[in-house]
Formats: sequence, C-alpha cells, structure tokens
Amino acid sequence: MEYIALKHTHMLLAVLSVVLFYTRAFARIKQLQLAENKILFIGSHSIDTLLLISAVALAVTLGMSPHNQPWLLEKIVLVVAYIVVGVFMARQKHIKGQISLLLLATTVIFAIFYLARFKTPFLF
Repeated sequence: MEYIALKHTHMLLAVLSVVLFYTRAFARIKQLQLAENKILFIGSHSIDTLLLISAVALAVTLGMSPHNQPWLLEKIVLVVAYIVVGVFMARQKHIKGQISLLLLATTVIFAIFYLARFKTPFLF
C-alpha cells in the first residue's frame, strides 16, 4: 500500500514539474512578467526537489538500482539531460534558441515518460 501512495505521489509531482516547466518556458518565450515571478521559480524548484526525493524513495522501497535496471539508468541520464537543457534554455536570449531547446526538452520528457511507463531501455 505504501508503494502505491509513493508511486502516485511521484507521478503527480512529475506532472506538476512538467506543467511548471512549460509555464516558465512559455513565459520566457513570450517575455511575460510571469517569467520573473519568484513564487513560480521557487515553487517549480521545490516541486522538482520533491520529485527527486520521491524517485529515490520509490527506488529504495522497490529495491531497484540503476545497475540492475538499465531503463532506470537511462531515465536518470535523461533527467540530468533535461536539467541541463533547462538551464541552457533559461540562459538563452534568442527566441529561436529557446524554442529549439524547448523542443529538445520535450523530446527528453517524452523519453523519460516512455521509460517510466514501459521500462524498456533504448540502448541496453
């Protein structure tokens, strides 16, 4: 039962994280004041932190390790890539660059969700 609550918490945090990411990304692209909103910034990073904590707790609860689960290793690598792309996107001054990085981030997000759903690695 604990597993189900943790899994659903993790899934909810993942959805919130993506929604907040796109909210901030579109606000930057459209050059809206919302892009500079401290509450949105702090809320987004807080959700991301809780998401990572829930991921570790879920893996520990299920006894999963990236060494034994190739899909989990790929998911971790993709999460790091998603963070890096997000940082570059936040620093990008040109709208075309922001949109290109947003498309890349979207591709990474789809890959992460695919791995979470099907647990079938792309490379291994």
